[in-house]
Amino acid sequence: MKIDDISFHDSQILAVTENTKSQSLNFLLDFPVDWHNDIYEKRVLMFEKVVFYNVDEIPFAGFPTILKIENCGKIIKKYGNGRNEMKVERTKIIIETDAGTRIVEFSECKFIKS
Repeated sequence: MKIDDISFHDSQILAVTENTKSQSLNFLLDFPVDWHNDIYEKRVLMFEKVVFYNVDEIPFAGFPTILKIENCGKIIKKYGNGRNEMKVERTKIIIETDAGTRIVEFSECKFIKS
């Protein structure tokens, strides 16, 4: 799935869970499936092979709401030196919420029903 294919505007982030073994992050969202009738469904936005996740948000009462997701494109991360150097290519996104920003660098993403 391409992150740009879906609008996540007005989705609330209910929870974020990390699986350290699979290097994945799961965002449990209250996702608007019908804005006009105010109908929301629980969906999971899953990021795989995550190498970076950062939350820079103010203390906030309630669930942060996604305003937009900016796709920053592909990046190359380097680990180690010399013969031990390893390079990985990841996609970087910035999730803007009403409380601040979250940054995720990942290889794949999926959007599934909860």
